[in-house]
Formats: sequence, C-alpha cells, structure tokens
Amino acid sequence: FVFEDERPSSMAAPPPGPPPMTVDRAKVILKDTIQTFALPEHRAQLEAAVAEAQKAPPDQQPMVKMQKLIPLITGIAGPKLQSYGLPNVMIGVMQLQAVAAQDALVAEGVRLLTAASMGSPPSDAQVADYLARLG
Repeated sequence: FVFEDERPSSMAAPPPGPPPMTVDRAKVILKDTIQTFALPEHRAQLEAAVAEAQKAPPDQQPMVKMQKLIPLITGIAGPKLQSYGLPNVMIGVMQLQAVAAQDALVAEGVRLLTAASMGSPPSDAQVADYLARLG
C-alpha cells in the first residue's frame, strides 16, 4: 500500500504570470486602454457617474464618486488589461506605474489613465496628441 505523502502530486503547475512589463509593452497597453476610455460611450458613463456623485452632500461626494467610479473603471479597463495578461486593474496600474519612471510618455499615459479613473477622461485633443506621440 501507499502512504498518502508518497503519492505523486496531481497538482498542476500554476499558470505562468504575465510577461514582464517593459516600456514598449507599457506603451502598447496604454495606447489601447486610453483609446478605450476615450470612446464616447465610456466618456459619457464616466461623466454621468461624476454628475451623480455631485448630487450627494459635499462631504459625501468623494466617497460616492469612488463608489460609482470603481466598478465602472473595472468594467471598462479590466477586460482590456486582462487581454494583456494583467489579472485586474490594480495590478495593471501598479505595473504601468513601475515602468513610468523610465519613460516620460509612459508616465504621461499613466497620468491620463489616472485622470480618467477619477472621472476626468482626457479630451479628444489630448488623446489624439498622446497617441500621435506614442506612434
């Protein structure tokens, strides 16, 4: 007979993580994600969430804004970031921020995404200018 601790492990190896974040990879992800936030339907959703939060009493507006925006941001950016192997928005942002110190365009893209996530999506002109400089 076989003791339990002598049985071969049937556990599969964990799936490989996302490829390491590089400046070039960050630029591709930022380009795609910023374009997603700039879509008219997403811009309208962000603006509506902020407008709704502004109806709350002033001392509650920041909390209501985050309650409205976090699920919205997760829904907009989550699938896009997951398509690049990033498991969720928080991990994606952390990895992009880690590379931002190495490249001014990546840092600018992170700022644009952060503004969008706070309910202030970049204007069409800002998006066009940023994307043109990304190449």
